[in-house]
Amino acid sequence: MRLKDIFGLQGLSELGARGGADMRATLLRVLTDLYVHRLSHTPAEQRQYTELALRLLEAADRTTRIVVARRFAHYPSPPLRVLQRLAGDVPEVAAELRMHPLLQPPAVPADPLVSDTATAPPAGNNLAERGERIMETGHPIDRTIAVELNDQFFAATSEERRLILLNLPVVAPIADYGDVSHDPALEQRLQAAALTGNREDFATQLARSLRIPREQARRITRDGLGEPVIVAAKTLRMPREVLYRVLMFLNPAVGNSVERVHALAALYDEISEPAAAGMLSVWQALQPRARQSGKHQPLAYDDETRRYARPSTTTTRWTSALTRFTQRRNAS
Repeated sequence: MRLKDIFGLQGLSELGARGGADMRATLLRVLTDLYVHRLSHTPAEQRQYTELALRLLEAADRTTRIVVARRFAHYPSPPLRVLQRLAGDVPEVAAELRMHPLLQPPAVPADPLVSDTATAPPAGNNLAERGERIMETGHPIDRTIAVELNDQFFAATSEERRLILLNLPVVAPIADYGDVSHDPALEQRLQAAALTGNREDFATQLARSLRIPREQARRITRDGLGEPVIVAAKTLRMPREVLYRVLMFLNPAVGNSVERVHALAALYDEISEPAAAGMLSVWQALQPRARQSGKHQPLAYDDETRRYARPSTTTTRWTSALTRFTQRRNAS
């Protein structure tokens, strides 16, 4: 996969022209957090992240490089070239990785007459294999982490949301999500609700079909930029003609802009089903535990006051949330 295919942009040079070094720093933090969210990666995934990270590090400031180094300080199997690049950085950056096992000199056997097989660690004892075993346990996303990830996604700009969705299945596949409804009449009901501007009914149908909290479905429906509706539509495999009608009539903030409708339709084609499934897993994890006992606890949101005030740095806060999730899985 080529570099520009991962980002879905015309390379990092165009990205720099649009957003400058600050945007590159934001992307580096988000991509690193998504990377450490998963404890093991294929060689292709490692190569893709390494190529991206090394180029982004060239434009990253010292604070960002410290943050990235700190993310990898307790991560069992970071890309070696990125680790070496950070370890050779200024002292403040290198200090974060001083104790990383991959940077420690190999242990010298106390008795040179003892055979290598006698001192070899038992099979499966290396960091990568331990990470694989942890991943196989399939820990679901904690609700607290899901709430923070969800809030930061909704606080992000349109371009940041796009980058998150495009990169999610590349560096941090999330597969812990429940089934969705495949009611053949669902498309007609969603379309009818959109055409009549009945956002409440649309949210009700969405909550039921995606098995997400009602308040989250309302938040998706009322969002002023439209990417959450695209995620829902991708998950439900909504036909393109139905998608266009939903985008044009469901939410005036989206439908009144022809350019916005076309941009969202293009995003629908760009993102993969695994990306949509990954975001759905976050939404489904928002379900209050009390729901199992028949109680309903709505998730509060402040969509209406924040929809047009989306700071460009909000995706960096995916960093702390995904890191905490990874640390919990490491400890289990």
